[in-house]
Amino acid sequence: MIKSFANNQSYIVILIPVFVFLHMLLDHYFPTFSMLAIGQENLWNIDFGSIDPLLSKTAAFIFICINALLLNFVFNTLEFYDKFIYLPSVLYVLIVFLFPISLRFGEDLLGHFFFILSFYHLLSLRQNDDARNNTFLSGLFLGAAATFLPVYSSFIFIIWFGVFTIRPFVLREYLLPLVAMAFPFLWVILVNPFFLDEFFIFDSMLDFSRYGDFVIFLPHIAIVLLTLLANKKILERRLKSSIRYKRIMAITIFTLLFSVALSVAIFILFDSYFYFTTAVVILPFILPYAYLNVKHKWLPNILFYALIILNVVKFLL
Repeated sequence: MIKSFANNQSYIVILIPVFVFLHMLLDHYFPTFSMLAIGQENLWNIDFGSIDPLLSKTAAFIFICINALLLNFVFNTLEFYDKFIYLPSVLYVLIVFLFPISLRFGEDLLGHFFFILSFYHLLSLRQNDDARNNTFLSGLFLGAAATFLPVYSSFIFIIWFGVFTIRPFVLREYLLPLVAMAFPFLWVILVNPFFLDEFFIFDSMLDFSRYGDFVIFLPHIAIVLLTLLANKKILERRLKSSIRYKRIMAITIFTLLFSVALSVAIFILFDSYFYFTTAVVILPFILPYAYLNVKHKWLPNILFYALIILNVVKFLL
């Protein structure tokens, strides 16, 4: 299976909706994991919890598939690797399955969708091309993501870091994303005039207490090990790669570190584990390297199947 996703075999994407459907099916027969998510904080005053369960699951199914395929499109279009592969899609699916946000439609999946679009336009910047269009669109989509999950507003620093890394200094290219980011909030204020009061209330929670440490620590160990293996390969690849590749990888790794650091800070200050979900859309740009042209495949392969097993076992506990 891993070999198929690591090669240019387009038919393999059929398995993405199959995996998502099977995940939903397990929740239908063992409906406990989806109950672990608590709270909503989108600024549109949308009550996602009141959506009909079938409609909510259908929308979640659609957006998980869209996000997975969109990540794959960005990875391949921006040439993170020499040939088309489909590992980013399947890794996104396996990681998002670890969170109950994968079983109902909510601001989290919408936040992922808009952040991927923002990240795509950021990484599309080129040193010698006019950057106004991409910086504006990156800020606009990030603003849309922040209206659903306000924590994304802090990722404006990612855009500025990306512009700084790729482009010579032009002041308007730092101001444009900030201006564009404000546009979605002009619409938010029409339905929620007091949205600023809710902007820094981190009240979304994930309650894993009924599982003990199992659901938290084992997946984290697997993902940390995969990240270390991938980073080793990335460092080797950087020695022989173009300047552009080095820059977009620097932005990607910085984004992951920023997301994790921010999530840890929120966890310490607000006792909420929920915001680690922001890293779910960044890891698929890094983890595929744990499987690409590696000599010793047994460890990453074991970790891949361990994630699949964990995503099944969690329903049975």
